[in-house]
Amino acid sequence: MNGQTLSPLPFLITLDLELAPDHDLDEQRDVLGRLRREFGALGARITAFATAEAAELFAAELRRWVAAGHEIGCHGLDHALAEDYRRASFGRAHSWIAEASRRIERAVGARPRCFRGPRMETSAATQQALLAEGYLADFSVCPGRLDALACRSFSRGWLAAPRATYRPSWDSPFRRGSFPLWVVPTSSLGAPLSSGLRYLAGERVFGGVTRLLASEARARGGALVYLFHSYEFTRRTARSDRRPLHQRFYPRDPEERYQANRGVLRDVLALPGIESLPACAYLQRLEVVSGARTKELTRWSSSRAA
Repeated sequence: MNGQTLSPLPFLITLDLELAPDHDLDEQRDVLGRLRREFGALGARITAFATAEAAELFAAELRRWVAAGHEIGCHGLDHALAEDYRRASFGRAHSWIAEASRRIERAVGARPRCFRGPRMETSAATQQALLAEGYLADFSVCPGRLDALACRSFSRGWLAAPRATYRPSWDSPFRRGSFPLWVVPTSSLGAPLSSGLRYLAGERVFGGVTRLLASEARARGGALVYLFHSYEFTRRTARSDRRPLHQRFYPRDPEERYQANRGVLRDVLALPGIESLPACAYLQRLEVVSGARTKELTRWSSSRAA
């Protein structure tokens, strides 16, 4: 991030919001209201990366999220396997992102400006499509992630990706460059700083990892980025269990999972020099709309026209 340091340390709480067909749908709707009220009371400002499908179904509640100061980002159309942002051409990715953006804006009353690909998928073509639709940042990179068996769309590019917010190169989302988009990596130490890590590692180990990653983010001038899913706090309704093996070791009680995540936010927000920010507020502090960015946007527009 060109040596920039933000003080206090930005804490970006990110929620991936897609419909989970194997979990109770009414509970998936109801838990969003609980998250808004109870997590918001802790001082948490959340960026919810919603699929267009979820934004439309939960539109009324997500409008309340926006009114409460939270942010709605884009998580693609419907999280289907066919919507693969690793392999899509610019045209295909642009079509998906344009449609998802329109549908989300129509549903929640605010146009998304930040993106996280389904299953954290991205590519140079996807980032060009994001730029064409006016996006400011891609949250799809998880640097140093080693848990390939736990991630259906594991990318080898994550292994050497920069560990603090950066501009990507024109031909790779996993290398530094001058492409006029921010990449905001999910904090990671072998596995992402996520609810899943909290369930498997336990409170004490997870707390140590969080403090270590917070220290690294301060040193690198980045942000601490946490990830969870709202459907985790609802009951499973499917008869067959098709979850990845590691998820079967999560606590069975949805309330226990909810309280574990509430504890994560409470404890992190209690650390000295931490500030919870939605994505665009963080990006504004990085002065994304700058002269340098305008110059690169002009270069990009010229290359597309050619």
